Amino acid sequence: MADMSGVLTGDRAISIIMLKNHEGRDFQMHLTDLQPKEKWVELQQELHDRFHLNADVMDRDGTRLTGNTWGNDLCRAIREDAKGHGAICAPAGQVFVHLMQEGRAAFVEECDAGMVRISVPVIKDGELLGSVGGCGLMPEEGEVDEFMVEMSTDMDAETVAGLAKTVPVASEQRVREILEFIEARVAELIT
Repeated sequence: MADMSGVLTGDRAISIIMLKNHEGRDFQMHLTDLQPKEKWVELQQELHDRFHLNADVMDRDGTRLTGNTWGNDLCRAIREDAKGHGAICAPAGQVFVHLMQEGRAAFVEECDAGMVRISVPVIKDGELLGSVGGCGLMPEEGEVDEFMVEMSTDMDAETVAGLAKTVPVASEQRVREILEFIEARVAELIT
């Protein structure tokens, strides 16, 4: 880039110099530009404690900002099982990231194991920065697809059935409450 800062004045000169000095760097805004990482971790823990979710805060590419909070033993076992993670969690994660990026709106969906995922996008000045939400709840009218989990993991039917009992049930009203709570908390953090 040519050094034109000598012929420009004010903000324009500063912008050109900044571009020249940071050439090749990522200029996208990040969640941690809005709030320190600790604030997002606090929200994640609050969601886990209050709603018993596998709560998470993710960047725009679907990468967790911090580690997992486990709301049930089944999800942890699936995630720790390489075969299960590859068959259930990874594909679901890809779908959920796609829904977040394309829809740019809050959503509630189910993974292949039959558990609910709630996700609220974090958007600031029209830019998608990531999402806040969680998974691992059983819809009140649904059930864990134990056969699918058994076939997709190295766990036997008895183990899956036992672990499925640890999945919290959430009514449609409760899911709506969780979604509204997350939307309100995200709104607080981005202002």
